[in-house]
Amino acid sequence: MMTPRYDYNIKEEFFKTLENEFGGAIIAKKYLESKDISVFAEWGKKLMEKTYELGIKPEYNDHMYDMIKLSADKTGEIRFPHEAQRFIEIACLSIHLMSVVLIQTSYNKELSFSIVEDTCTVHNKLKEALSEEEIKSLPCKGGCLTTWKTIFDILKMDNVEVRQTQEIPKDGMCTFLAQKK
Repeated sequence: MMTPRYDYNIKEEFFKTLENEFGGAIIAKKYLESKDISVFAEWGKKLMEKTYELGIKPEYNDHMYDMIKLSADKTGEIRFPHEAQRFIEIACLSIHLMSVVLIQTSYNKELSFSIVEDTCTVHNKLKEALSEEEIKSLPCKGGCLTTWKTIFDILKMDNVEVRQTQEIPKDGMCTFLAQKK
């Protein structure tokens, strides 16, 4: 069943569910209590799995997602990057409480997007409690990379390589690049 023709909005309840379970302040607190860097990778994987699990449910569908799936089924194209981009944007909007994800590129060979320093709730919370040296090491980096890699794994896009090209401590933003091999 497709969603109503002009319903391009995702229900706020979806975002709140993710925020309540995976919000940036939650994972930052968990790390600060344990100082175990592995908590970020576990968090990232579970965040994207939950985002996907909820995101494919009919009650959280939006017309745009229906059109992506329909176009992909008819043409064999656009699953990369658009289907993954939808889930990445939902995850970012939920955990960072940002109003927009800064998409740099989005075409059939490449997807790149950035999270600017002041909009990253994880980094902001860590910065409040860690020394300058500790924050420069960007302990949360593995969590983001795991999150983005997980959606490509879920979607069985084995031919996509994900890497980080910029980091907040050096560049003022974290930029991630997903390229089709």
